[in-house]
Amino acid sequence: MLREEEIKKYLKAGEVVYHTLNIALNIIEEGQSLLKIAERLEREISDRNAKPAFPVNISINHVAAHYSPSINDLNIIPRKSVIKVDVGAHIDGYIADAAITISFNPKYEKLLMASRSALENVEKNIRPGISLGSIGEIVEKTILQYGYKPISNLSGHKIDKYNLHAGKSVPNISTYTFKKIEKNEVYAIEPFATDGAGYVIEMGNGHIYQLTIMKKIKEDRELQFFMRKIWMEYHSLPFSERWIYKRYGEEGFNKLLDLITYKRVYVYHSLVDKYGGIVSQFEDTMIIT
Repeated sequence: MLREEEIKKYLKAGEVVYHTLNIALNIIEEGQSLLKIAERLEREISDRNAKPAFPVNISINHVAAHYSPSINDLNIIPRKSVIKVDVGAHIDGYIADAAITISFNPKYEKLLMASRSALENVEKNIRPGISLGSIGEIVEKTILQYGYKPISNLSGHKIDKYNLHAGKSVPNISTYTFKKIEKNEVYAIEPFATDGAGYVIEMGNGHIYQLTIMKKIKEDRELQFFMRKIWMEYHSLPFSERWIYKRYGEEGFNKLLDLITYKRVYVYHSLVDKYGGIVSQFEDTMIIT
């Protein structure tokens, strides 16, 4: 049972994310620096007494998810591109997660409509007791009606306090499962549509990290202490290499690389459509009442 105080924090996080995505709509233009956009949006979150739940994702064209600018990122918004902006904020660990797609190419407006309509149709039908597979069926049917494919190996997810992926996944295709949506649960629903394969693969270097194991590093007490500091700041939420570098400098960044070697930190690589298709995404967070 969610307490009233918890619901208020979820709703406040949602307000911050809504504001931040509106800023994204206003500032993102062709030729702009991805690094400057991400840092501006993350600053908007912090300025509203919230914290980023993960680094701002700016995924372009065939990149479906998990691209966030690196420390000295030189990439810009290409001409006639399709941009996914995925933003998360939390208040004391209570997370809101949402995404929009911005197109600078009229050719892909229908592709945007496919994922946006899928999200809207889920919002109309989601309720306690509905199976997760039925949600996937709604997403899949909607996107197919527009002539595109849902991405089969990307999904929405249940959210808990300080836990972005809390056990239950919400498929984007029809799936047989006994798992159901329950009252007082919180979900991020995120349909992805593509004119490509409908299946993503990892590609390129990752700039998003997550502390996954707090197992003691006996042979390096200094690294153990650094790991604890990361846990105190981010818990199990994803974080950016930019944040580590700004706070701890090059020494801290090197320690982060050591934690990867010790298998204490997971690296998120960019996810791209297998055939290089253009991808659209819309996402919202829902409290099930």
